[in-house]
Amino acid sequence: MKIVFWISAFALFYAMIGYPISLIILEKILKRKNIKDYSKNPEVSMIISAYNEEKVIEKKLINITKSDYKNLEIIIANDCSDDRTVEIAEEFIKNNPSYDIKIVTAKNHYGKTNAQNEACQKARGEILVFSDANSMFKADAIKELVSFFTDDSIEYVCGSLIYAKDDDISSYVAENAYWNMELRMRKIESEISTIAAGNGAIYACRKKDYRHYNLVSSHDYEMPLHAGLNKKRALYNEDAIALEKAGATTKDEFKRKIRMQRRILTNIFTNLKRLNIFKLGWFSFFHFNHKTLRFLQSFFHIVLYISNIFLLNNGFIYKLSFALQNLFFLLAILGKITDSKSKILYFPRYYSMMMLAQIIGAYRQLSGKSKATWEKAESTR
Repeated sequence: MKIVFWISAFALFYAMIGYPISLIILEKILKRKNIKDYSKNPEVSMIISAYNEEKVIEKKLINITKSDYKNLEIIIANDCSDDRTVEIAEEFIKNNPSYDIKIVTAKNHYGKTNAQNEACQKARGEILVFSDANSMFKADAIKELVSFFTDDSIEYVCGSLIYAKDDDISSYVAENAYWNMELRMRKIESEISTIAAGNGAIYACRKKDYRHYNLVSSHDYEMPLHAGLNKKRALYNEDAIALEKAGATTKDEFKRKIRMQRRILTNIFTNLKRLNIFKLGWFSFFHFNHKTLRFLQSFFHIVLYISNIFLLNNGFIYKLSFALQNLFFLLAILGKITDSKSKILYFPRYYSMMMLAQIIGAYRQLSGKSKATWEKAESTR
């Protein structure tokens, strides 16, 4: 039981603290940088995922038409919206005939990935750029994404998603503290070799490299994974920037976290060749530490807590550990009850929310309740 306890404790410590530190050390030793090439101007198809986006679709189209990248086709991947999304988009297209904008409506409401698949079949561009309707690009974001496709070994490029600051958005502090660390890790992985995960708000791939994935899957996990498995590179360009609000309530964020974990068990137990460090090198190292250990965090917490109960009479360290775990969960509960923005309550609450989302995601997958469609946080629109 002591072995179980210390393995779980080390796994949790390493996933959250040890691995980021190891990356910082590697960055100092290797000192690699990705190069950019602004000389090429391939046609780009911008795929905007949209499901009931009447609140933001016009703003998004205005945002993209202000891009400084002009060799651009804009496609709205409409996942069978039943609000005014299409009506508003059609009006914008009518009033702005100089822009190449079209709407591709999916045959069925099967979710984001399906809508993207159908839109990509109609896309002309050599490079496909993907975005959500509520993610606003900086004017040079598309140019920055394209600049990283310097050779055929680079299959995927994602940009930097920045969460909007809003004093009334309680999840901003916790989300950005976590996200800033995530982006730093991603930057180092990208410069050394390849990233383990992207994000769904701003990313790109060559059309010839686009694959159709399981409809419950997400591109931000699958695309870097399959690039790595094929010994190609998935990169992160911090200068390709999109802006998005964090969920205005913890409830919004909780729904989003659960959706992100809808294939958590599949992600852990399939494509096990990803763990072959002798064949895949840095990608295997990054993916195991950055993704697999993260997917197992809630499991390690459960094992740590249960093993700790059995070890309470085995010395002060186990009593202290048990007390600290209970204190952490108590602070999380108090944060939930009081809805406090105090860091001492909000961080335990936010972290516990992420762990609970993993458990619910695993349960839903086991029970067959994982679905490809999604519920948006309306407050981010």
